[in-house]
Amino acid sequence: MVQNWVTIIEEVTARAAEAEARVREAAEARDSLISSFERVKVDREWLRDLGIGHIIGTVLDAPENTAAVKELRERAREVGFKAGYARCISHMNPLCQSKFTDERSGFHGVDVEARLAAAVEVYNNLSISTIDDIDECLEAEDYVDRLRLLYVDPEEEEGEISGGTKGDAGTGGTK
Repeated sequence: MVQNWVTIIEEVTARAAEAEARVREAAEARDSLISSFERVKVDREWLRDLGIGHIIGTVLDAPENTAAVKELRERAREVGFKAGYARCISHMNPLCQSKFTDERSGFHGVDVEARLAAAVEVYNNLSISTIDDIDECLEAEDYVDRLRLLYVDPEEEEGEISGGTKGDAGTGGTK
């Protein structure tokens, strides 16, 4: 009889130890999930507050993009000027009973529409190095950290240079 009780107690003790081990594993998993969730929240906030704005600004300000946009604007402006000049001539000829032509126009004999089409084609096939850098970051598992390295917030960078944390002006509280 005592042997039965000892066996039962050993069995209960083993089950309790197994249950405690599962509780520890569950607590560790919960802590890990909480930590991961907090990291995701911080990453999301950075992307929302700073990251996306930095990325968009960098792409828009990329030298390749600004040059292509400048070229597009210039070509579109030329098309507009030529069309406006032609329309003006079409209005003036009936009134003045003469034949004005576009010979005096700076665009006489120039195919501005083809130049615009060529500029659009160049823009559509544009390769911006910044986008390639972003693509590299997005392929990595730690893409937000990599994006942070590419697009450091000027305020954060300033705090690191001064040796302090954000908002303490690098004084550390001592004189």
